[in-house]
Amino acid sequence: MGIDGVSGMDPVNAGPISYMFGVGRRSARREETDMARIEIYSTMFCPFCSRAKQLLRAKGADVDEIDVTMSPGRRREMMERAAGQYSVPQIFIDDAHVGGCDDLYALEAAGKLDRLLNGAT
Repeated sequence: MGIDGVSGMDPVNAGPISYMFGVGRRSARREETDMARIEIYSTMFCPFCSRAKQLLRAKGADVDEIDVTMSPGRRREMMERAAGQYSVPQIFIDDAHVGGCDDLYALEAAGKLDRLLNGAT
């Protein structure tokens, strides 16, 4: 349980939109499955972010979305985790940096995405 008592988020660093709409909240669904933990750093009106989330959700994945639109601290965190990458989306599967939307679709085209999502290395 997080500082806010509900979501596991830090309301000080989450940004107003993320906190208000629960972006980044973890679902109990992940605890019921063996699916990998998926985090996606995104912005509100990013078509590439939407496309990546659409593919992941079509696969039945539960996505923890971290909105960096109005949160410089979260963007800084994203850049540190993504080796300096500034663009969105930045996608992590079980804490491993996958890259952006094109990288995610390349994994899908190569037949490797399902294995990653199911926790195989």
